[in-house]
Amino acid sequence: MRLATYNSCSFNEKRSVLRTFWSGRPDESDKINVAAHEYGPYALLLVATITVELIIIAALLVFRANGWAWVPTGASVLSIWSLWWTAVCRRKADELVTAEQ
Repeated sequence: MRLATYNSCSFNEKRSVLRTFWSGRPDESDKINVAAHEYGPYALLLVATITVELIIIAALLVFRANGWAWVPTGASVLSIWSLWWTAVCRRKADELVTAEQ
């Protein structure tokens, strides 16, 4: 799925798309809801990539018994929570579009 609808949005509409996606509340505009639905897989992929990178860094620092290992470990925990939240928001955005159809 491409970001065709999202790319056709103005700056203010893109802000509405992000607000709709991250809050899970539907917007009055069908265009905004469809764009939030399109944005979901990309947001999930981005957060998943960051999570994997942080887990690898944390594992390497823990393996080397580095004193700073707690920093990426804490960031990994936060990014795992963010990954879960992104998945929840994506599910809500999918429900917005399917409810309209």
